[in-house]
Amino acid sequence: MSPNLILGLLWHIDTAFFGAELVLATFASIATLLLYAVIRRAMALMRARRCDAIASKVHAQWREIVRGEIPPEIWRKDPLEREIVESIVVQEIGAATDKDRPGLQEFLRSNGLLDAAIERARSGHGSRRRQALATLGAMRMPEVISTLSDALDDWQLDTRLAAVHALGLTGLPQAAEPMLESFLVGGLKVPSDPLSNALVRCFAGQPEALLPYLRRVEGEPRELLARVASEVATPAMADEMLVLAGDPRPEVRAAAARALAVAPLAIALPALADLVRDPVWFVRLRATTALNALRHPRAIPALLEALCDANRLVRVRAAEALSRFEHNRVEILQNVVDSRDRYALHAMISALELGGGFEKVMEELSDPLRHDETAVRLIDALREGSASLWSKPPADPVVESVFP
Repeated sequence: MSPNLILGLLWHIDTAFFGAELVLATFASIATLLLYAVIRRAMALMRARRCDAIASKVHAQWREIVRGEIPPEIWRKDPLEREIVESIVVQEIGAATDKDRPGLQEFLRSNGLLDAAIERARSGHGSRRRQALATLGAMRMPEVISTLSDALDDWQLDTRLAAVHALGLTGLPQAAEPMLESFLVGGLKVPSDPLSNALVRCFAGQPEALLPYLRRVEGEPRELLARVASEVATPAMADEMLVLAGDPRPEVRAAAARALAVAPLAIALPALADLVRDPVWFVRLRATTALNALRHPRAIPALLEALCDANRLVRVRAAEALSRFEHNRVEILQNVVDSRDRYALHAMISALELGGGFEKVMEELSDPLRHDETAVRLIDALREGSASLWSKPPADPVVESVFP
């Protein structure tokens, strides 16, 4: 046998042996992964069953644990049991009344659960830290504000958002201070919507605490705080809302219009009547919406003016508001017809038909007891307007494509 043949046979044998090793290694890797998945699944099931068992036990002994009849040393030894107790207390705080909440919060203090959650929030990372921040916020205690405030400077956006959300969860006016102070100097890098939602929750119980900040800010921060003020406004804040109604920024004026819906009628009505004539369409829309919320006949003249607005959304909202004044419908329709504005007439007819009031108006006008020239003219105008509305709607005089 030649040397070349012998070398060739050895090479084939070596290649086959290497291929077999590769196949075996592949099967071993697959088997290892499957075994890891099975073990991990089994451990998860065991943990879930254990968690269910402990949760059932804690719920059965819940009142005794809260009253201190079961010593803390019994349930604090097991980390999982301590975690379940903490989660139940936090849930109870969210559902408790103002009378019962302090007792649950004192339970967290006295048993070290508050300190443990603060430590997790300070030393944790990633999702673990964000979960700890959410837990602290749900406790609704002043002691957590400092820890939550520190997380506002975190390099991760998700953590900063978790801190903002947690500060809002507290529902405490003092929790808004670190957010506002950081935001006003440009140091709080979070989107405006989560921030405004958190501020609304903080100031909901004490809206007047927002006013000092609102008085001293300008520019974009003033717009955000004005939106927050419109969410939490009370009748006592009517004078401040009047100041905002004259602001040069349209977003601020729009927020003021929304807030004036809860102001006393003597203050709200003149201011909203002025805002209905605002040069910016979404300010007029907010003012019309606020007039609709007033539901007072004295708002009808301003709503009739809004019904002739160049913007379709304003006309639709004004028509919707006017259609609710059942006792004044004939007079309202007379004014609409006299305006000779076909867009206003079509908006009014559409609102009446959607609300089921069109046929009632036609029956009222057709009553023989009031069959006069004015009634006949109104009937003809309504029939003609209704027919033209469904056959060929008129094009809007102005098309708005930019929303606030």
